[in-house]
Amino acid sequence: MVVDGRAPSSTTTHCPYCSLQCGMRLERVGRTLQVAEWAEFGVNEGALCRKGRTATGLRGHRERLTTPLVRDPATGEFRAAGWDEALDLVAARLAEIQAESGPDSIAVFGGGGLTNEKAYALGKFARTVLRTSQIDYNGRWCMSSAATAANLSFGLDRGLPFPLRDVETADLVVLVGSNMAETMPPAARHLDRLRASGGRLVVVDPRRTPTAERADLVLQPVPGTDLALALGVLHHLVATGAVDEEYVAARTTGFDDVRRSVTAWWPEQVERVTGVPADDVRALADLLAAHPKAMILTARGAEQQSQGTDTVLAWINVALALGLPGREGAGWGCLTGQGNGQGGREHGQKADQLPGYRSIEDPAARAHVAEVWGVDPATIPGKGRSAYELLEALGQADGPRSLLVFGSNIVVSAPRASHVTERLASLDLLVVADIVLSETAAMADVVLPVTQWAEETGTMTNLEGRVILRQRGGRAARGRTQRPRRHRRVGPPVRLVARLPDRPREGLRRARPRVGRGGPTTPASPTTGSATSRASSGRARRRRKGPRRTPARPTSSPTALPPRTVGPAATSSSTAAPPRCRTPTTRCT
Repeated sequence: MVVDGRAPSSTTTHCPYCSLQCGMRLERVGRTLQVAEWAEFGVNEGALCRKGRTATGLRGHRERLTTPLVRDPATGEFRAAGWDEALDLVAARLAEIQAESGPDSIAVFGGGGLTNEKAYALGKFARTVLRTSQIDYNGRWCMSSAATAANLSFGLDRGLPFPLRDVETADLVVLVGSNMAETMPPAARHLDRLRASGGRLVVVDPRRTPTAERADLVLQPVPGTDLALALGVLHHLVATGAVDEEYVAARTTGFDDVRRSVTAWWPEQVERVTGVPADDVRALADLLAAHPKAMILTARGAEQQSQGTDTVLAWINVALALGLPGREGAGWGCLTGQGNGQGGREHGQKADQLPGYRSIEDPAARAHVAEVWGVDPATIPGKGRSAYELLEALGQADGPRSLLVFGSNIVVSAPRASHVTERLASLDLLVVADIVLSETAAMADVVLPVTQWAEETGTMTNLEGRVILRQRGGRAARGRTQRPRRHRRVGPPVRLVARLPDRPREGLRRARPRVGRGGPTTPASPTTGSATSRASSGRARRRRKGPRRTPARPTSSPTALPPRTVGPAATSSSTAAPPRCRTPTTRCT
């Protein structure tokens, strides 16, 4: 709530980071905002992690962007610009590119941190103003495989189908690819309460994480082999007669195909592929069979693999074989990662969906949305490329020539980041909207500053499906014509190769990439395994000391943009792919 243009001295809102969307209070102290507990909000009950408690730190930070930046064609460096100049330049270039190459020559890339309102507006803007089919968002790289698996099995994409506190009422919880204690610390209390009440916890993760330290049983598969482990568990359930045949016959279809598909995955075979002892595979299956109130929760580790959808499908099949979904204190669920990962795809950022999970290929759905938007259904474009395919097509003969990025740092987060950086460098126009000059923004032709979470009001959808209100706690940063740091166009990051000495820890420290003028030199590597974490690479660049320079004076007319240059391609490592095992779908009816 805002009164007379100012936010109240105390505002209830939500943390901007993970999908818990923990409740917090923002207390105005002079000209600053401080985080305080909001104990009444049931998801976190006042508890906050370190990131949540320091969430207001970016507000007013010296790296904060407060004025548009345009790349100067003469020097290749950014200069401060007025809003009219920056927006006129972007509009003129987009119109020029579309006139030459058609609507799909422009692409839009969103993020899972945008509010529901922003996600909706972005999808509508892309399809009714730009009339491009080339829109997607970074949620494709986290929960998208689980969303696809849930749609195939249940006909509905809903991350967690029950309140998180239901974890405390279960007899057994199996966490697959989740390090909840570090990635969602306030939620780890539910695991502690589960164990305090006599419940059991099983963790599937290649690493021995703080979450694994809480577990009764830890299974550590070789990275990328989670699918084989799930098939082995289901094989043992079938072999021991633990399948709930009445439930399967009454409430599912296709289980006979599933039963046949797991015959080749007996525990000893699973041990050869995953490295998990056959006895542990049997132990997990026996625990699941012995506890009617069991939960299977999957997360990024199980999903961010080349066979992520099949992996999640296999764990859903385990849950359905035991009759868990629909039973109180039991079932399958997905622990969403990004702050609005659920709402982001519900409101039209995905290439194949209109708002409200409506298929963009469904004539009835297109007609309904067109009526709401006040446009002809024929003018709404069809299905576009998904996130990675979209980035792969950038600058190609049949791909987009320009890209608008909102709420995503593609250079850091995309698979095969070095290759994606090359594709970004090949664009005729790159526009990035962000609060700081990120690695992706540093490559842009135009950078547009935006408000951050504490400066705006909007709704988010957390991992439980709660639609929550994020309220403005303070005024947006004033635009200042500050001099931006120098960022020339650079090629993709170059991977550093170091010889590892006999002492592994010392070798890891020496092999860590540093940050140079060209940006971070983190190599692109495939995302594998059950629990993934992105270690920060390199040291922060030291600031130059000296007197503050006078900012460049903005000009009033659009400026032609300089050509891009691309450096040498980075080398990338590869890992052997696990055996391909397709998961048949058990359809819940």
